[in-house]
Amino acid sequence: MRKKYIFRLIYSLLSISVIFSLFINIKMNEISNELSSINNEIVELERSRANINVEYIKKYSFENIENLSKLNSYVRLRVNNLNLDLETPYKLNDIEEMSPTVMGFSR
Repeated sequence: MRKKYIFRLIYSLLSISVIFSLFINIKMNEISNELSSINNEIVELERSRANINVEYIKKYSFENIENLSKLNSYVRLRVNNLNLDLETPYKLNDIEEMSPTVMGFSR
């Protein structure tokens, strides 16, 4: 009698573990499918972002701006800025030479 109950208990535990593992596998497959669909959406969004970036570069490139200016008969002006009275930010010549003293020793 005792063996019969032990075998039934083992059989029921094994069947429960198999059913539980199957249930977990089903849930994992559902999550995997959702993840793959999200990954596909990410790839599509990255492609559209790359296309928008390429269109932006084409639209606002120097070549396109020059072509638009030629179509609207604009003339490019040559601007030369020459400023000869620039000063250095730090006038090292005006500063007296300082000899630092470290622990009583100096140069």
